[in-house]
Amino acid sequence: MREGFQEELDALCGAVLEEGRVAAHAVSEATRALVDWSVDAFDATLAAEADLKRRYVETEAQVETVLARQAPVASDLRMVLAVLHINRSLERAAHNAARVAHLATPPPRRALVEEAVITDALRAMGERGAEMLRTSVDAFDRRDPGADRLLAAFDELVDRENEKIAETILSIDINDPELRQWASRMLFAGRWLERVGDHAVNVGERVTYMVTGEAPTVEHTG
Repeated sequence: MREGFQEELDALCGAVLEEGRVAAHAVSEATRALVDWSVDAFDATLAAEADLKRRYVETEAQVETVLARQAPVASDLRMVLAVLHINRSLERAAHNAARVAHLATPPPRRALVEEAVITDALRAMGERGAEMLRTSVDAFDRRDPGADRLLAAFDELVDRENEKIAETILSIDINDPELRQWASRMLFAGRWLERVGDHAVNVGERVTYMVTGEAPTVEHTG
C-alpha cells in the first residue's frame, strides 16, 4: 500500500464513527425536545447538527483528496465511496433531527387520550432511530455486511409507529385550531423521524456494498 494511504483511510473511518455518534446524539436530543419540551435538548440538537455539518464538509474534502491523490481501486475504492455516501446519510439524519426539534410544542390545553399514544410512538421512533444509527456505524466499523437485514427489520418497526401516529391523528376531532396545529406538527415530526430510520438503512446497505461489492437498493433521500 502506498505511503500514507492507510493513514488516510483510517482517518476517513474515524470520521464516520464520530459522525455516527453525533448523529445519534442529535436524534436522541431532538426526541427529548419534542416530547419533553426541553429547551436544553433543543439547544443540544442544533449544536449537534452544526457540528455534523462541519464534519460533513471536512469528510467530503478528505474523500476528494484521497480520490485525487491515491486513485484507489477495488475494495479500497468501494470503501472510500461508501464513506462518501455514509457521510451524506449521517448529515441528513442530523438535519432531520433538527427539523424534529423545531416542531416541539406543548400539547393543546384540551386533554386528549390520544396525546399519550402519539407522544409514546414518537419517543419510540426517536429511540429506535438513534439505536439504528449506532448500529449502522458499528457495522461499518466491524465491516459487517449482515447488519442491513437487522436495520431493515428495525425500520419496519419505525414505520409502524409512524403509521400509528397518522392513524391516531386521523381519529381526532381537529376542529379546534390549537389542536389542529399540534396534530400537524406531530405528524411532520413522525415523518422526519421515519426518515432517520431510512438513512440508517442507507448506511447499512453501503456497508454491505463496501464489503461484498453488492450494489445497494435505491437510496432514501431527504
